[in-house]
Amino acid sequence: MMHYSPKILLLISFLFLISSCQQLKKLEPVIIGSSTFSSYEDRGIVENAELDEASGLVYSNNNPGYLWSFNDSGNPNKIFLLDSNGKGLINYTLNGAPNRDWEAISIFKDSNGNSSLFVAEIGDNYAQYNSYFLYWFNEPKVDFTGTSNRTLDNVSKLEFTLSDGSKRDMETILIDQKTKDVYIISKREDLKKLYMISADKLVNGNVAKAEFVKDLDFSNPFSSNEEVRTYFYVTDGNVSPDNTEILIRNYGEIYYWKRETNETIPQALSRQAKVVPSRTKYSSLDQQGESQGEGVSFSTSADGYYSISENSDGNQSHLYFFKRK
Repeated sequence: MMHYSPKILLLISFLFLISSCQQLKKLEPVIIGSSTFSSYEDRGIVENAELDEASGLVYSNNNPGYLWSFNDSGNPNKIFLLDSNGKGLINYTLNGAPNRDWEAISIFKDSNGNSSLFVAEIGDNYAQYNSYFLYWFNEPKVDFTGTSNRTLDNVSKLEFTLSDGSKRDMETILIDQKTKDVYIISKREDLKKLYMISADKLVNGNVAKAEFVKDLDFSNPFSSNEEVRTYFYVTDGNVSPDNTEILIRNYGEIYYWKRETNETIPQALSRQAKVVPSRTKYSSLDQQGESQGEGVSFSTSADGYYSISENSDGNQSHLYFFKRK
């Protein structure tokens, strides 16, 4: 039997209360994940006060049990390392990678075990930029002694445009852990757009096109109401270390796919998602949830996943963990 997501049912009820004349379109039911993951564990407040606009999250290959995050536009070009309880003050400035509007961070480990971090300069709130950027570099193996403020050199850079000629606000990248192809998902459109930068284009100093792949049929708003549309904005995603699972989130929910054998990321995203547990706040529906849900990542061992939010509305950012059952 098909089910509506509880959060969306609550949102529908809320909208009927505040706008009884609003004509809502029929919401396509979303399959609720069976008990794959537990409800949230609040791992605590993010210790580093500098990380107050966390806009992405990714597990660390070289520092198991740790995660990387960053602040979005208007902030220094730094990445931050935090442990599984949100603790840690170590940060790295990325030389040659200005933060116009960083919006995503991802990771890739090659067949030799070398790990690279990717930071995506893909935010575009007003659809005004002519091009976007990917930065990547060797993931540090962190020495936890010494200064907290560090610098990374040898940052590679790719400039790219979208093959359909559009300018879009984007906040999500997914990297196939076998092919190294980079997938980018738009944020605001009712039908989200999927683009791909193939691994052979990832050459330092290159200028390339992100090829349009397809429209995505999930996280689609069921109403033209602006609050509803905002709820469905896609804000982050992650591929599991073993390349078999995908997570993508919006402000209200987290979606999950288990990849089938030899299935590409676009093929997986063509199947209906499952909704897995989240700790989100939307408008007045859940005042105890995340202030502004932005980041999601599997753990290094994929025994569960983490989420993080921006520090907004006077609420400090928390790190949440959802354990695999």
